[in-house]
Amino acid sequence: MERPWGLSGPEFLELYWIALAVSLAVAIAVRVCLRGARQGAPAGAPGLYDIAFLTGGPRRVVETSVASLIDSGALRPARDGAVRVVGTPVSDDPVDQAVLTDATRYRYRTLALLFTSVSEQDAPRAVGDRLVEQGYLVAPRTAKRWLRRSVVPMALLGAVGVVRWVNGLAIGAPVGWLTLQLVLTGLLVALLRKARLVTRTALGSRVVAQARAGESTGGWRMAGSAGNAEPVALDGFAAHPNIPLRAAARRPARSRGRLTATGSGTTFMAAGTVGSSCGSGGSSSCGSSSGSSCGGGGGGGCGGGGGG
Repeated sequence: MERPWGLSGPEFLELYWIALAVSLAVAIAVRVCLRGARQGAPAGAPGLYDIAFLTGGPRRVVETSVASLIDSGALRPARDGAVRVVGTPVSDDPVDQAVLTDATRYRYRTLALLFTSVSEQDAPRAVGDRLVEQGYLVAPRTAKRWLRRSVVPMALLGAVGVVRWVNGLAIGAPVGWLTLQLVLTGLLVALLRKARLVTRTALGSRVVAQARAGESTGGWRMAGSAGNAEPVALDGFAAHPNIPLRAAARRPARSRGRLTATGSGTTFMAAGTVGSSCGSGGSSSCGSSSGSSCGGGGGGGCGGGGGG
């Protein structure tokens, strides 16, 4: 069997390296163009929650809101790293309202569940929509579409390489270097087609850099601030000074401690204990009536309406 395209093994390998480098340059160029795109006109400097979204997406916005509400006294750290609402606080910010509404449903709300629950709501995601309109972010659908298109040349090159690889096996030619090239091509395609959670434009990256440098942005200033929300906005809840709260934020949803829920008398005694009772009388086992797992959210089972 003859080799396709009339190229010898070394010639094909050399040509493949050149084509791979060109296709990689195309993928990188698409990313540069996305970051440099201006999709809107900035309407004033971004605020605290805008910076939070630019650095970590919807979850970071919720983390920042919780830190801000703790600073203001609307939320108070409770036992086992949970938080509880103090009084009947009112906020004009939609994200703060969503956090307070979610936390009000429970006497003690674990941070892991609070972050997860509120970050899936519309209020923190609306922050990202506004940033897209103002040119700080690339729309997620736009980013995914162009990133997938950017690897098409590389994917086609990989297909050609597979044909050559199969032909090499058929005629007993060495395919070691070609195998390496194909593996590298596959890894690059998988890596380059994956969109980041937040794709900042050059403008968005610049305001984040300014915030990290302590420059004034949107009415808040990193340097000399006494609050804890600003470092959380930049680096997540791991930057919060309260050690139990930091540990609770890293804790998986299943691993939560003794929590008591309002209205039902339900008590979850041990963190992540599968055999703990779920009902107020202690007779039903986890998930026996509702089918929910012990780490469940707001419906039934150990972590549902009872234990935040």
